[in-house]
Amino acid sequence: VKGDQILRPIKAQMALFERLGHIYQIKGKYSISASGYAHLNKVASVSLVTPQTVIVDGVEKPNPYIERNPKTKAIETVNIRKIGIGYSPAGNLVIIDKTLFYNVYTYFIQSIQAKMKREEYKNGKKTGQKAYPNCAVYGTADEKPDLEGKWAFFETASPLGIWVNYEDQAIIDCLEEHTQRQRFGDRIAQTIVERNILKDHPAIGVSQVNVVGEDEKNPRAYVTVYGYRNDLEPPQIKEILRQAEKGSDEIEVKSEVIDMVDHEEEEAILKEAAQEDKEIADREPSLFQEEV
Repeated sequence: VKGDQILRPIKAQMALFERLGHIYQIKGKYSISASGYAHLNKVASVSLVTPQTVIVDGVEKPNPYIERNPKTKAIETVNIRKIGIGYSPAGNLVIIDKTLFYNVYTYFIQSIQAKMKREEYKNGKKTGQKAYPNCAVYGTADEKPDLEGKWAFFETASPLGIWVNYEDQAIIDCLEEHTQRQRFGDRIAQTIVERNILKDHPAIGVSQVNVVGEDEKNPRAYVTVYGYRNDLEPPQIKEILRQAEKGSDEIEVKSEVIDMVDHEEEEAILKEAAQEDKEIADREPSLFQEEV
């Protein structure tokens, strides 16, 4: 018993499966996906709540705060703040407060740079050659490349930028990803910030996992998760949220502003959003049919 709360501790070893999208592989290592963390949170029971406001450039804005292109209405930036409320393995109340600035243009540039750096593989080994040698080059706006292809300039840090060959398949792939970011930007930002909260909360506190069953073509990982069954009700959660927003000596609050997420991690979450959208379209096609 803690105060007027009855806490019932839970410790569970939970299985995560690659075939179910719980884990994914990057550079030979396995990480937990957003759906994997949602699965683990069935035991951890971290409450994910959205404060009313988020600070953008020192000014309070409605949360989430989305900026759109005035002409196309496509998403350009998303500012979102989320707070995770849950108990640590020791039974202490821990609050994780994260704010994410998601800039669609920045991730577009990052995806181009990833294509530029990618090396060609042959028989499982690097050849030392670029996989996409003619996809893009660095330069300034007035130095158009004297190379084959059709070129467009995107600024990075003035006066420098990247000239991209938009006939190259690698750049076409980047543009398709960019369109998806514009469509799913708010959903991607929310998924990233919630995933990072669950990753950092001590009830879970795991980012990479050791996998078994690769030889069986059924990779899986086991994660030990801690949780407490408690009697917290919505009014109590609102009061905890109020204290977390204003700062309190009575509860432990860990806050962070996320400016950038690894390209591989963001790409994995982008694929999750696209797959989720496809499943909804297959299940309820009427939602995606245009009116005639």
